[in-house]
Amino acid sequence: MIYKYQAYSKDKKLVAGKLDVATEALAEEALYRAGYQNIISLEAMTTGLGLAAIWGKLSTNIKPREIIDASNQMSTLIQAGITLSSALKMLLLQISNSALKKIFSRLIDEIQSGKSLSQALSLFPLVFSNTYCQIIRASEQAGTLENGFKQGAKYLDKQNAANQKIKRAMVYPIIILVMAIGVAVLLITLALPPLTSLFTSLNADLPWMTSLLINVANFFTADGLYVLLVIIVIILLFFVALRNPSVKLIRDKLLLRIPIFGKITIERSMGLFCQTASMLLQAGLRLPQVLEVTIQTNHNLVIRDALSKVRERLIQGEGLAQPMSTNKLFPPLVVEIVSVGEKTGAMDTSLGNLADFYEREVDRKIDTLITLIEPAMTIVVGLVVLFLALSLITPMYSILQNVH
Repeated sequence: MIYKYQAYSKDKKLVAGKLDVATEALAEEALYRAGYQNIISLEAMTTGLGLAAIWGKLSTNIKPREIIDASNQMSTLIQAGITLSSALKMLLLQISNSALKKIFSRLIDEIQSGKSLSQALSLFPLVFSNTYCQIIRASEQAGTLENGFKQGAKYLDKQNAANQKIKRAMVYPIIILVMAIGVAVLLITLALPPLTSLFTSLNADLPWMTSLLINVANFFTADGLYVLLVIIVIILLFFVALRNPSVKLIRDKLLLRIPIFGKITIERSMGLFCQTASMLLQAGLRLPQVLEVTIQTNHNLVIRDALSKVRERLIQGEGLAQPMSTNKLFPPLVVEIVSVGEKTGAMDTSLGNLADFYEREVDRKIDTLITLIEPAMTIVVGLVVLFLALSLITPMYSILQNVH
């Protein structure tokens, strides 16, 4: 959702702008991180389904690879001794994406007005995630900004690779499903009407499959538009309902209980937690701050709640492994590795290794899932085509027998 704001900067100047974030709380947090402590107004520009926000996201069209490449280039330029402002200006000349060009131009203006880079980046939460901003912020404080850009690029690269893997896994089933629907529509719209007229003229005794197919075809021909509208309304209502935290919590609980998918979700969340925590620890953040960021990064409310409870007990002095061990959501391997990391003082390395392990495990499970989906979808499509073929051919066979 898009929020417009007015706020005073540290030098008492009134500024106005827009933020594209999920909630008002995230909008406030982004403004605070950017140094706007005195917020005059903050209100949503969209209502209902947030279609303007969706369009804004689509029109931005900034690919993760562009941010990764820009981060790597910034790391190289700063490592070569070029100042931050000069590096941003040099990079601005090389950017071809108009939306990204505007963002970098705004970053330069914000930095020249006295803001830190992390504060400027936080004004664009749709492009630069909270984790990325925290990595940059920690590297700024440590005086290792070139390393921060390199770590940020590495983090984004791994996230992009994981997302692409899941998208590729969904391509095949979607293609097969579309093909099955296409074949069914062609047979029903082109082959069925003339055959139905033939059957009617000959007063043929139709088998149940053919009668069912004709009735279904007649129903969709007469009321197809209404059915389509009902389906669209149901889908829109579903997405509106998901804006309710209670509904989203129920969905997330069900998602974790689905065989195979639930385990993949947990392992991917654990891998994301380990990777993010490792990066932030290497950047210099303390564990409570690290957990706060990982909580915001995770989109599953059940896992987010579990991490929040772990953080509360961590602040109370119970460490990290002990609170995790009391929640079955955290696999024993995570608890054991975290315990070892606490004892050896190499938590960042331990979590980094565990993140790599979960990345390989999730990849393996997704590949296994694809190998299961492919034959299953082929069988389903085959059964649909067989049903349609029998529905059309069986009456013809009966008619020919009666003629003879």
